[in-house]
Amino acid sequence: MKNFLTILLGIACIAILYYGHSYWNQRIASASNTTPSTSDHAQSEVTVKNDDSDIDLLELTKNWPASSVDKFEQTLNKKKSFKVLFVGSTSIGSENSGVFPMVKKKLIETFGEKNIQVDVKTFNSTSTQFINKNEQEDIAAEKADLIVLEPFILMNNGVVLIGDTLENTTTIMDDITAKNPETSFILQPSYPLYKAKIYPKQVEELKKFAMENDITYLDHWSAWPDPNTEAIKDYLLPDQSAPSDKGYELWSESILHFLISKSESE
Repeated sequence: MKNFLTILLGIACIAILYYGHSYWNQRIASASNTTPSTSDHAQSEVTVKNDDSDIDLLELTKNWPASSVDKFEQTLNKKKSFKVLFVGSTSIGSENSGVFPMVKKKLIETFGEKNIQVDVKTFNSTSTQFINKNEQEDIAAEKADLIVLEPFILMNNGVVLIGDTLENTTTIMDDITAKNPETSFILQPSYPLYKAKIYPKQVEELKKFAMENDITYLDHWSAWPDPNTEAIKDYLLPDQSAPSDKGYELWSESILHFLISKSESE
């Protein structure tokens, strides 16, 4: 009987040890299943990186009107496209020439095709002719979030007084915002001319007008050579009817430098 009890006790001990070992193996396996895997961690990092990319895009808009930055953030959050429209005289070019093709390409590359839409509408007219034809209605129909407007200042030179140019500019913007209250504007002049006398003063008045009315002003003239020197001639066609390829490249780069704000270290 004593030997039988000893054997029975031994069997019981072995059973307990086996059960305990199995139990802990199950606990360890369960714990390993609930621990984030390497792939899960990588996915988390990708999500954070995507969020950071949105923040980086907003960092690039430092020179935009504040209302445009807010609207752009909203469109990013809603996964919608933000529309930028370039408007002005034929001096800014078209879909296939001038400053527009390079600017459009770079803006889409930087902000993403799904995040930004870039279009252009130009008119071979003065600002007065533009308004008399009610062309601003056509611009309003585009429902752009941001309009970069060259207010026909060179076309107006010698034809429309600067006071009327500024009044027309106000009318254009007011008529557009009456239809689209969330549309914001950036004003820019046309290209500079060699040794012009009155035209530079008109551009200076446009800049002053923008500052006084809290309108964002894209001062690309600061990037051109001094218009009173021979150096400017390399950037214009011989008859000054348009910038040369070199001039359009400089103008394009100046617009992009303004619309895509990079840090000083870049």
